[in-house]
Amino acid sequence: MYETILVATDSSDESRAALSHAVELAETTDASVHVVTVLEVQDNPMKFGVGEVDALNDAASDLLAEIIATHEGRDVDLNAEIRRGKPAVTLLEYADEIDADLIVAGQQGAGGITGTLVGSTTDRLARLTDRPLTIVPVSES
Repeated sequence: MYETILVATDSSDESRAALSHAVELAETTDASVHVVTVLEVQDNPMKFGVGEVDALNDAASDLLAEIIATHEGRDVDLNAEIRRGKPAVTLLEYADEIDADLIVAGQQGAGGITGTLVGSTTDRLARLTDRPLTIVPVSES
């Protein structure tokens, strides 16, 4: 059914639940899982200094390394990517690149505002994608 699953991730519990869901699904379908975190590009590229950009890159790399280590030993082909851009658009472009059969995202991400039902990136994915999208609540984990 699925060969390639794309998971949007950040440091939120929701994105960790989404990844766990994707890994479990991949184990049953023999799919590969592509874990992507997107560093959002600001309208003003001069807003951050070199040190801050390096710190963001390091934090994203550490996050992906932790994710891979957490699922080590599972019978799943895990691939990790860091991308830069507007999160929803960048995720959809990556989904096109890898020809993802399914996108999995947490119900609300690290940038969520209390009281929102769906995170802004997940909401945009739902409105813009032409691929199946699974939205995973944190209670799934």
